[in-house]
Amino acid sequence: MKFKKSVYSYIMMLGHLCADLGGGALPAILPFLIAQKGITYTQAAGLTFALSSIGSVIQPVFGSMADKTSRPWLMSLGIFMAGCGISMLGFIDNYWLMFVAVAFTGIGSALFHPDGGRMANYVSGAKKGKGISLFSVGGNMGGAIGPMLAVFGITMLGGDLRGASILAVPAFVMAAFMVTQHGNLAEFAAEGTKKTKAAIAAGQKDDWGAFGKLTFVVFLRSTLSMGMTTFIPLFWMSVLMQSEEVSGSVTTIISLSGAVATLIGGNLADKYGFNKTIRAGLVLMIPCLIAVTMSRNVLLCTIMLVPTAMFLNFAFSPSVALGQKFIPNHIGLASGITMGLASSFGGVVSPLLGKVADNTSIPVVMWILVAIAVAACIFSFFVPDAPPEVQAEEAKA
Repeated sequence: MKFKKSVYSYIMMLGHLCADLGGGALPAILPFLIAQKGITYTQAAGLTFALSSIGSVIQPVFGSMADKTSRPWLMSLGIFMAGCGISMLGFIDNYWLMFVAVAFTGIGSALFHPDGGRMANYVSGAKKGKGISLFSVGGNMGGAIGPMLAVFGITMLGGDLRGASILAVPAFVMAAFMVTQHGNLAEFAAEGTKKTKAAIAAGQKDDWGAFGKLTFVVFLRSTLSMGMTTFIPLFWMSVLMQSEEVSGSVTTIISLSGAVATLIGGNLADKYGFNKTIRAGLVLMIPCLIAVTMSRNVLLCTIMLVPTAMFLNFAFSPSVALGQKFIPNHIGLASGITMGLASSFGGVVSPLLGKVADNTSIPVVMWILVAIAVAACIFSFFVPDAPPEVQAEEAKA
């Protein structure tokens, strides 16, 4: 069955959601692993490392492979693998087998993202911002729904960790559906490759300098995102003196606000420009984050957290789309770096911020995040406008 081309933007969004369900669920599963399997906090951190770093680092490799040869089946395999790994944790007692299972999910996610981002670019037509934002929203929703689905499955089995295997169901269903669409996806990829080759013949070139400047801003934005997800719940607990349950729910506010903002940001980028949207989001985020950092009122902090997360995520999908525009001859590689490698950078910096928190306090880390936000904002003004697309006759055809 073949759908309208515009429908495939939503199919890629759902694929992204299912590919990120397992990874999104891991933070909710860790307390159960500590309680039921007896792993230490250090081992729990090791599982987080296995998920975020191993898969993210290899995403540019898969992205480069996608640019050379389209392999739509890798997206199906990636979704399948992402659903398998985390779902097996309840059946495993050995820590290193747990590490392998989580890494399996991370590698599956890494398989999906570059080809998925590339395909989202191809099927979105002229509205690249909207297409990439829809794709990105899928990842945001996977991060928000994954924890809820895992806890639901575990609760349904009376607290048994094997209930987390429910995460495999949507992943397997989506992977099977994607298999039925391999022919159509290969056709879209062939069309996109043909246009790219025609544009190269007409003079289309990659601007690696501009892409490098953008990547630096993306790395800073990733550090902010990981820092907020990690330390704002701790800020709620240790500074605002809220319970563990209330503090943990703050991540849901960040995820849902980010999902809405990601969609809005893509549409704004199509209308007003990609770099303008990135800059506006980072500029507006700074006073909101300062308000959260300075206030000791729970209600005010909660209210200000919503625009803080939204303005931060205004910059996400425009950054991915702009990266693809800077190096249009390597769209898969651009996706792998802006969506994958950037995440691993944020994951590496977070433990360093944790050391600062141990030696000083959580508010000090919050002020460091403010400083990083200011740096990201400043450097965003050095990122040039998106280059005009080369319109060769073959590309138009």
